[in-house]
Formats: sequence, C-alpha cells, structure tokens
Amino acid sequence: MRSSPFSFSAKRELRRLCRDLDHLRKAIGRLRVRQKDLLSLDAQQEAETFEREVASFLSNPQASGTTAPLLFDRGEKLATRLFPPRRWAGLRENVEIFLVAIAAALAIRAYFLQPFKIPTDSMKPTLYGIQTIARAEPPPSAPVRLLHLFLFGRQYHYLRFSRDVSLVGLVPGKFFVEYTDLLFEDGEKRRVWVPAPILIYKIGLQSGLFFRAEEPIFNFMTVAGDQVLVNKAVYNFHPPRRGEVFVFRTAGIEGIEATMREHGLDGSLFYIKRCVGVPGDRLQIDPPFLRINGSTTPPNAAMARVEAGRNGYHGYVVLPGQQYLLSPEEQVVVPKDGYWAMGDNSPDSQDSRFWGPVPRYDLVGTGSFVYWPFSPRWGWIH
Repeated sequence: MRSSPFSFSAKRELRRLCRDLDHLRKAIGRLRVRQKDLLSLDAQQEAETFEREVASFLSNPQASGTTAPLLFDRGEKLATRLFPPRRWAGLRENVEIFLVAIAAALAIRAYFLQPFKIPTDSMKPTLYGIQTIARAEPPPSAPVRLLHLFLFGRQYHYLRFSRDVSLVGLVPGKFFVEYTDLLFEDGEKRRVWVPAPILIYKIGLQSGLFFRAEEPIFNFMTVAGDQVLVNKAVYNFHPPRRGEVFVFRTAGIEGIEATMREHGLDGSLFYIKRCVGVPGDRLQIDPPFLRINGSTTPPNAAMARVEAGRNGYHGYVVLPGQQYLLSPEEQVVVPKDGYWAMGDNSPDSQDSRFWGPVPRYDLVGTGSFVYWPFSPRWGWIH
C-alpha cells in the first residue's frame, strides 16, 4: 500500500530532501562567488537562477509543482557542468588548509602566545629545567616508555655489554638532534642519542673507564624541562608587576653578552625569571629576605614562598661573583624603564645580581601556563 503524500514517512523524506537541497544551493552559491572570475556571464546567471528556484521551492515545498528529487538531480548536474572537479583538488585543498593553519600559528606566536622551554633550574621548584635522574633498575617496556615520553617527557637511557669493555672516546655529533658516538678499545663504536655534555658532566663518562660484562655503562632518565606559554600581548596593556614570571631577551645586557662572547656565541638568548623589582624600587638582600623599599613584608605570595625557605625554596642569597647587593647594607635603586629579575632558585641562578636590571625594550611577556609535560606543575604559573 502506497503512503499518503501527507503520511509521517513521506513528510520525513521530504524534510531530508529539503535539507539536501538547501546544502546544494549553498554549495553552488559559494562556488559561484569563489570562481566568479572563471565563470562566463551565462554560467553565473544559470547558477543564480537555480539558487532562486530552490529558495522558492523551500519556502513552500508542498505547494510547488516541482518535486524535490528532480530539482536535486538538476542541481547536481548543474554543479558538475559549471564546476567540474579539478585534478588534485583534494590535495590542493589540504595544502591550503595546512598553509592557513601555519599562517595562523605564526601570527599567534608573533603577537599573542609563544612557547618557551625552561632550559635550567634557576626557577626551581616553580619551574623545572631538564632533569637527569640516575636509575638502578632497567628501563620499562617499550609501550610504557612511549607513554611516559608523551605524557611526562621522560626518556630512558640504558646501555650495557655482555663482555668487558674499555671506553676510549666520546665524539659528539648532530643529526636533527644531538648524539654521541662512544668509542671502545676493541674498535666498536656505539651511537647513543644523548648529548655529550650530559654524558660527561652529569653521568661522569670519560675516556679510560672500564666496565665489566653486564655492568651498565649508563642507566638514567631525563625529564624534559617545563614547556610554557608566554603571553606576549600583556605588556601592551600594563608594565611588569612584582611577582610576575617574565621572559626577556638578553640583547643589550652587557653582563650576559660579555659571557656569551667569551664562549664564542653571538646574538641574544631568552631568559625566564621572576620580576622582583620595578622602576623606583630600592632593593636590599638580607638572606633569606629581599627587602623592597625597606619593608620586611614580601610584596606578594610568590616572593613570600621563596623567602620562607620551605618546599624546595632557599630564600634570596648572596653568591660569589655577583656584582650587586653584596651585603645587607648595599642598596640598588631600579632605574626608570628597568626591571630587577631574580630566579626562585636563588642559590643556582644567574640573574640581576650579576648583570643588573632588564631594560624595558627586552621584555617579551609573562610566563602564563605550563602546557607540557603533565606534571604537578602543569597549569597556570604562580
């Protein structure tokens, strides 16, 4: 038995066809506008006529003398004739999307948010640099190592031989990432994807070491430094405030650039520290306190944590070789358009105590959010 024109199933089918027709009408309209310069005047008029007919049909499909399937079939043929598929169209579209995404990412990086990797422990325990942790047990299975890498930034490094070996050399290299070739007395060369400075200075490998069979040559784990997003737009609205974690370039800071030149380095670096003094502030270090304008009260919770000397913080200290604030009696007044930067890990931080204030023009933005790895520090930076 055939369904009545006004049965439930017929109405549902009509609604579906109307939706498809409306999508087809909009698609033809978009293509007509996008390819306006390529279409003839007759082709443009034909597309516009079809769009008007569909709009008229959709306004009252029950009263129209045209059926939806016939109108849809006509529209598909029209679209195929006026806008034939181009060769590699899918690839071109994907490339366009990719390029637009790259352009958007570059724009965001240039003007709003920039990722920054913490290189050292000068802000520890607020932010961690790359950690090297000795291990006693062998690495976990490959799936677990992969999971730990993506979630926590952990990489496991383990090497041993089934025979006695003597290490005779370490040769650094780089192929996209740094590696080290380990040379052994019997002529074997083993390439490990670990930078030579880590093996030499943190693990203690050196020429002449002897290892017995099955004795690990090294067994350690590295944990990636915290990756943070830097808000580059914020200083367009207000200057740095005491207690903010901020990122700055080292260009023009002679105390840093002189050290770089001694090591044969050119250009500038990016540093991340906490802003502890703003223009006009009078600073004194009376370990573990940093006195600001003679006050014994920390100006904010972040600096109070450092001065408390608990949970990994050590307070503000005086270090050998620093050029400013060498004693509790010495004072420094932060100049106009300058900011005093210090690391939360004061005993292990090269900061304004060594090279003075940070110029206003060197500021990049505030460290806002730790986005990777997923550690207890993940989230907003305080």
